[in-house]
Amino acid sequence: MLFGEFRYPTAPLGFYESGFPDEYAFEDWLFRIEGIAEDQQALDKGEHVSGPAADTYRYRVNAASREFAGRVIVRERQSRDLLGNPLLQIHHGQGMTCVFNPVTAACQIRGGAGDPMVTPDTDDCRPKCPNIARTDRDIHHIRTQTARLAEIVADPLAPSIRHERDRHELARLEQIITAHGQRAAAP
Repeated sequence: MLFGEFRYPTAPLGFYESGFPDEYAFEDWLFRIEGIAEDQQALDKGEHVSGPAADTYRYRVNAASREFAGRVIVRERQSRDLLGNPLLQIHHGQGMTCVFNPVTAACQIRGGAGDPMVTPDTDDCRPKCPNIARTDRDIHHIRTQTARLAEIVADPLAPSIRHERDRHELARLEQIITAHGQRAAAP
């Protein structure tokens, strides 16, 4: 044979045995810890949180900040195990924050049962999901969407089907903003 025999390394890159999932888990863990730190800073500055999972969100952010602040990870595999901790199951989406509980999630779930890497599909978020919390940052995003929809609804040349669909969505988003504001004003 001119070039010799080709053999795969014992653990090809990208395969489980290569450690790739542990590297991904480590990056995900760092991302979540960074997010928790930002969430804690926002809460400390008085950020309001509404929605069915608001209390759970506040609890998880405060508890995770205490538990994981300054934690040192010696091996990447440890981060994979830590990702299963319920305190770290906070996922920010577009105009909502998922305080993930796989048992009550209304969305599709990515990953299998018992897998610490299981996550919600925030692109499939359902409005009636009990895992939703809305921060002031989420409401800012919703206000931007509301302004865009208000322009479309006000357009007399918009097709009637689109006009009705967008009018209903505009009303739904305005209810979310109103409910968030009412809870912020309550003592």
